[in-house]
Amino acid sequence: MAPVSHHTTRIKVYYFDTDAGGVVHNVAYLRLIEVARTELAEALGWTIAEMNATSRVPVVARTEIDYLKPARLGDTLRIEGRLTKLEKVRFHLEFDLLRDADGAKLAFCRQTMVTVQLPGGRPQAVPQAWVEAFPQLVGGRD
Repeated sequence: MAPVSHHTTRIKVYYFDTDAGGVVHNVAYLRLIEVARTELAEALGWTIAEMNATSRVPVVARTEIDYLKPARLGDTLRIEGRLTKLEKVRFHLEFDLLRDADGAKLAFCRQTMVTVQLPGGRPQAVPQAWVEAFPQLVGGRD
């Protein structure tokens, strides 16, 4: 199956994601985004099994989150993730976090990822399959 540059994940907000007032606390957004990012990687053709077998993994170099409206206990969130740019060893992702019930945009996240080889953490080239599948996203600073 050909990789796609976007993926939608739905996640329900549970007690452990919230503060005493039932509002999702800021660190919980990182966990929600990590789930969506892992599913996006799989949609891009880079599975957890492959990461484990090759010890070639993506690591977060930078995260920016704009909190726009609160998510609350019991909400189902729709997280729309997309690959936006490819560099030699870095790639960039964006995520819109929306309340599924009404489509309200709750947060926006940008992440810069670096592909590394474990255990040493040496930077590696982004997957060649992505470069071939998404030439319009290639360019940049590395």
